[in-house]
Amino acid sequence: MMFSARDLTIEVKGKTIFPVWKVDLDLARQERVVVVGESGGGKTSLAWGLVGHSLPGQRIVAGKVHFQGADLLALSPMERSRFYYRDLALVPQNAQNIFHPTQRLWKSAREVISRNEPSLVFQEVLESVAPLSESMDLPISLWSHYPHELSGGQKQRMAVILALVNSPGMLFLDEPSNALDEINRWQFMGFLSRWASTRCAGLVLFTHDIGMAATWANRVVVLYRGEVVEELGAEAVDRPCHPYTRGLVDANIRLGDAPLSRRSIPGHAVPIEEMPRGCGFFERCSRARSYCRNETPPLLINGESKVRCFAAG
Repeated sequence: MMFSARDLTIEVKGKTIFPVWKVDLDLARQERVVVVGESGGGKTSLAWGLVGHSLPGQRIVAGKVHFQGADLLALSPMERSRFYYRDLALVPQNAQNIFHPTQRLWKSAREVISRNEPSLVFQEVLESVAPLSESMDLPISLWSHYPHELSGGQKQRMAVILALVNSPGMLFLDEPSNALDEINRWQFMGFLSRWASTRCAGLVLFTHDIGMAATWANRVVVLYRGEVVEELGAEAVDRPCHPYTRGLVDANIRLGDAPLSRRSIPGHAVPIEEMPRGCGFFERCSRARSYCRNETPPLLINGESKVRCFAAG
């Protein structure tokens, strides 16, 4: 495996609350994996945890993350930083906010590129970002602007360019297209696929959109309240085993669907601090039995998939 995480667990500091609970994730070279789930389900915490960081107020309490022969979680922050933007990169949610408001955008690019080049002048930076800017339909002149002079969608794409410019072998993207309209969104996803293919890079996308997962990914990992509840090939998304995944599929809007045909998942996600001792989906599941409240289902192989549900089989 190019990248693997084992038993990754993240805790809210000072509380027995786990936004991410014992997550395993593998990624092969040139594979596209989508982690899908509702807002508040732990996707962003997991994205940061996979690169060895935790969100403010959280901490990684267990697990291993193996990449290029090293356990990222066992490294010091300085040792870990040597991988960033060179070997692996994370495009965070609302990535357009990463730019310094009083600094021209090309200088942000220089900070990233300078990990490989000691010092670069303006023209050299533009030459480095020009091919990616052209591929993403961004005028090269925008790099001489300040962040406030650009739209959210333009800054979002620029943040992605910063992640790609050093050609990392591993890329994580947390809701990377949320500032783009539908046309630009699909063009952007197609561009990512082509970029990864030419560089044999691995991609992990975090999103609430299971429709995108089914059409773009090789493999889909379903996260519910910080726990993997199902893992399946993209071609099998319309035939899930877990009731939560089934609910996400039924709630997804497709072109040509009749008005009001979408079905929502009943109930609401239970706050992490109120999670039952057993299955986290117990309160919303139409197939739940009394023992589901107190007994935790294991993640078991089911054909070519994995599912965490007593009713699956």
